[in-house]
Amino acid sequence: MLGLGAAKPVTGQAEDVVNCQITKAFEFVAYQFFDNYPRWCPQVVDLEPLSSLPVGVGCKGRQVTRDRGIDSESTFEVTQFEDPRKLEIKGSTEPFRSSYEFHRESDNSTRVSFTFELEELELVMRPFQKLIRVALQDGATQTIENIKKLLEEQPA
Repeated sequence: MLGLGAAKPVTGQAEDVVNCQITKAFEFVAYQFFDNYPRWCPQVVDLEPLSSLPVGVGCKGRQVTRDRGIDSESTFEVTQFEDPRKLEIKGSTEPFRSSYEFHRESDNSTRVSFTFELEELELVMRPFQKLIRVALQDGATQTIENIKKLLEEQPA
């Protein structure tokens, strides 16, 4: 064979300390996901829950993202929901996983980590893996910056 087995996942990861309590950060990102996700991810042009709320393991959603004028639709499911520590979402129609983790730094500060992973690349995209990795890293950094800004702008 040609050694064209499954490619390794391509990942972007970022984190920062946010000046707010861990419960507030988790509430904003996890419990209010369907309200706030388009606020920190401007590529999301349409988002809707496909199952009843509140957000928790098994909750499903549909999103439409727009990148460089091209719309892409995907569905996803919440696969981990650990209040106030972790929210993980896995693509149902696309091979992605995104994870938000929260760690208490002090009474009024929280370390927020975000990881986005493409679990596999189509064979035709594999030559562009380095470019895709850079784009995912830039996206993860921007996501954390946006979440931090939104959380720190909210009244206490």
